[in-house]
Amino acid sequence: MEMLCSEALVSAGVARMEPAPAGPGAGWPVWKMPGHILLNEGRMRAHKAFGDILVPCAPTNVVISVKSEKARERLLYSSNAIEGVGYGFFDEPEEFWSPSRMALYKRMGFSAIYMPATTLHAVMTEVTGKGHDHHAVNINGTDLYRDLADFGPDMARIAGRSALDL
Repeated sequence: MEMLCSEALVSAGVARMEPAPAGPGAGWPVWKMPGHILLNEGRMRAHKAFGDILVPCAPTNVVISVKSEKARERLLYSSNAIEGVGYGFFDEPEEFWSPSRMALYKRMGFSAIYMPATTLHAVMTEVTGKGHDHHAVNINGTDLYRDLADFGPDMARIAGRSALDL
């Protein structure tokens, strides 16, 4: 799943920063912007606990937590109260639509959670139908839940720039 997410970033123009093969910087990513780093390669493995992929931004980097089809508590606690983004092929919309769950995602530091269009539609139909759409915004006042198709363009817009625009 991480490689699929990485490929979505590359397709949007956010290059993958490969670890340097040799020399004093061996194993550290070779920086280029806009770019992203896999946190399971080279010397970045020590930071894997923070998430799966890092996109350098200001004032804080964005860390992407990649999950498959189920969010459960694994997604919730993966953000570590830093600027977080969730990415997955989530297929259980009920994991996302309660006001308490939306509040927890924001409290844990999520700026956006990307999911398939069908799941997003089901989530937002429930959220707006119950009058809870004011909960489905992030700390920046933009949509918390987003279509997977928007992931690459959104990351390309903020990579090496401001995460406050997410």
